[in-house]
Amino acid sequence: MDVIDLVKLGEDYLEQGDINNARSKFLEAAVLAPEDPQLHNRLGMLEMSQGNYEKAQKYYTKACELAPEVSRYHMRLGDSFQRLGQYEDSIQSYARSLELEPKNAPAWNNRGFANFNINRWNEALRCYDESMNADPSYAVAWYNYGYTLQLSGRLNDSKDYYQRAVELDPEDKIAWNNLANVHYNQGQYERSIEIYKKSLDLDPNYVIAVNNIGNALDHLHRYEESLPYHEKAIELDSTFHYAWMAKGRALTRLNRAEEGLEFIETSIELDDEDPDYHEALCRCYIKLNLFDKARQIVNLGLSVDGQHVPCWIALGDVNFELNNMQQALQCYDEAVQAQDVLSRSRMRDLDWIEKGKILEKAGVIHEGIRQYTNAVNVASETSRPYFRKANMLIEYDKLEEAREVISKGLAIDPDSVTGSKLLIQVMNAEEVFENLDDFSKFSNHTEISYLIASKLVDKSPEIALNFLSEDTFQVLYLKIQCLKLLKRNDEALIVANKLINFNPDKIEGWISAGWCSYELKNYKDSSDYFESALGCDVSNPDALVGKALVLKAQSKDYSYYNRALEAIDSDLVI
Repeated sequence: MDVIDLVKLGEDYLEQGDINNARSKFLEAAVLAPEDPQLHNRLGMLEMSQGNYEKAQKYYTKACELAPEVSRYHMRLGDSFQRLGQYEDSIQSYARSLELEPKNAPAWNNRGFANFNINRWNEALRCYDESMNADPSYAVAWYNYGYTLQLSGRLNDSKDYYQRAVELDPEDKIAWNNLANVHYNQGQYERSIEIYKKSLDLDPNYVIAVNNIGNALDHLHRYEESLPYHEKAIELDSTFHYAWMAKGRALTRLNRAEEGLEFIETSIELDDEDPDYHEALCRCYIKLNLFDKARQIVNLGLSVDGQHVPCWIALGDVNFELNNMQQALQCYDEAVQAQDVLSRSRMRDLDWIEKGKILEKAGVIHEGIRQYTNAVNVASETSRPYFRKANMLIEYDKLEEAREVISKGLAIDPDSVTGSKLLIQVMNAEEVFENLDDFSKFSNHTEISYLIASKLVDKSPEIALNFLSEDTFQVLYLKIQCLKLLKRNDEALIVANKLINFNPDKIEGWISAGWCSYELKNYKDSSDYFESALGCDVSNPDALVGKALVLKAQSKDYSYYNRALEAIDSDLVI
């Protein structure tokens, strides 16, 4: 059998997935024609495909020796060096390839990636530029350029390159995921979810994108919605430790800390070198009032990374809960200093925001606002720092200043859910009513709908009702207020009983049901509801007033409740 027949037979085996026989035939051919560079190149390609990079390197080296004028052999040799982590050698091989073929886009791109791997990011960007100039349709170079910009904190710029990459190659799930990551890192969580789903359209089991949707929902405080995504990520990859932690953290934030505990502990079993997981477990213990355990686990996180900002904040919170105020402030100060180090090295808006949040927590209000202003100055083209600053201004009743800052953020990102929520917060009822059409695009967003309804409840309870669809405790309670204002007490009573069933330990449902029954002149039921309310809080003035009025309406003695009220407030008159 001659060389041509052996090569053809090897290719046939390769097509069938029979690697061993393919390798055997190519080797037989190479014995017959040891000076044929194509055979050595073919063997190199086979070994590369199997992850045998050292063997591939030997074959590519031989091909280059036999045909030093062939550019692609030098490029592939560079690829084998790069796979072995021998980046300087790979750069030299790419340089030789480009001497022979200056417009070789893949070689320029791969040379850029080698430089990226040894932290020569500016040189990497130059190489990616050359790759794109050589072939403007080469999507990989656009992606790599965007990735490098993203890691350096230039998010807006990276977004443009990722966008071009997915336009050139819309089947690249990783590029879609990273484009979504940029929006995520800019605080545009709703938009990031839309783009993550494009990645999942290409591969429904792409575990990174699945979990990332969960992360974005967590940032939107939609923890119930996030749980299925974290669960699916775990199903797809049971070793994906971040997904275990993310699910546990979401459960903790849903006040299901006992359930969350198991998942966060599993994440640490899978990877005990990530202080984020220790911080998450600390938060879980705080929820469970296990402060000694919380302190112990967060100190383990700090032993892994003594400059880990979230761990210092968590330790401060533990001390705060234990009323160790001096120690708490010291921890917050450590967090500020650690954040300062990050800020100096990266100068990202997020670093300034995090520092502002720490100072806000520590009660240093003016300094916190100043840090948010720094974030705006660093990234004035993104909306996130404006909204963070506005949120703090609202908390401290600086509403006009907050409104101005919100307007600047919305000018950058007019579809921002966060910005719209903040704007509604600073508006009065009349303004919200006049701008309802502008908010209609958020009609399916429960938080915004609730905010609108809470603003309109007194001005237009009928319209407010239209924005209250979900049966959360808050929503149900607001529904009752609207229905009572509309004199629809029978409907309000039905909702009040839903509220009671939702959480019988909370007094609001019992009191609401009591007043609705009173208005309907169902005095016996009303009396029972108020009695149950007093079982929740024996000195609640609203329940005492209700009980007294019911007894009065029934011509019964209500002096006991009068005396109880007088004991609470001598000025109160029934």
